[in-house]
Amino acid sequence: MFTLATSSFSPTSAPSASLLLVDDDPVMQSFVSRLLAPDYDVAVVGEAEAAIERLRQHRPDTILLDLNLPETDGHALLERLQSSDDLEGIPVMVLSGRDGSDERVTSLRLGAQDHLNKPFNPEELQERLSLLL
Repeated sequence: MFTLATSSFSPTSAPSASLLLVDDDPVMQSFVSRLLAPDYDVAVVGEAEAAIERLRQHRPDTILLDLNLPETDGHALLERLQSSDDLEGIPVMVLSGRDGSDERVTSLRLGAQDHLNKPFNPEELQERLSLLL
């Protein structure tokens, strides 16, 4: 399904940048964590409420957000983040298996800084993250 490509990628931001991955798929959690762990501090949660709880404990430098979450839609979580005084302003990149320009436009309108469709090129994810941080 996914292959972990080795590259000479080096983020322009500090190596200690922190990310919160919000995705309920264990395969995607593992893949993204292994891909980004050499350059970022990656925390993983699988549900929207767990994401809110984690965000209130530790404010990451950016959020990677899947749209297909149990119990809520990723767009609903994105709206909640943007309307919360203590959580707004954290850059969000949507990672979604939902293909379509309507989904991308909705993500951007709701405040996401980027939207990347799954499956994605690992180097593209890394480059887009470096632009967010």
